[in-house]
Amino acid sequence: MKSHAAPHAARRSLIACHVCRLLVQTPAHHAHTRLRCPRCRASLHARKPHSIARTWALLIAALIFYLPANTLPIMTITSLGQTQSDTIMSGVIYLLLHGMWPLALLVFFASVVVPLLKLIVLMFLLISVQCGSRWRPYERTRLYHITESVGRWSMDQSR
Repeated sequence: MKSHAAPHAARRSLIACHVCRLLVQTPAHHAHTRLRCPRCRASLHARKPHSIARTWALLIAALIFYLPANTLPIMTITSLGQTQSDTIMSGVIYLLLHGMWPLALLVFFASVVVPLLKLIVLMFLLISVQCGSRWRPYERTRLYHITESVGRWSMDQSR
């Protein structure tokens, strides 16, 4: 569900199943009852349980793996008995030294800058949500959607 649909669904007492995405009408007296999806029998929640803690764990893991991802070899070539290992940065430097600066910039931005910016933005958004900030909610939602759309392959789409 996109951010536009969530308030309307909540006002209509609808909850989306996180497994099969079925929209389920919630009864008025569901406060203490455990709801299950009629299609897949998964537990229904208005929000994913422990989502902030899980997001922090994933963000911390991403930060931990960011440095090795950019400094460890991503490619090893053996040619005529000689082995050469390359990291992302050595690849960027190679491309620059051989006059392929547009490709070097593309690789540098796509592999180094964009992931780092995404981590910074996600950290900012997480802190603002955890602190209960009411500062510019529309802009923060928009920032999240921009971050999600830049490199969608690197974000979990199983919401």
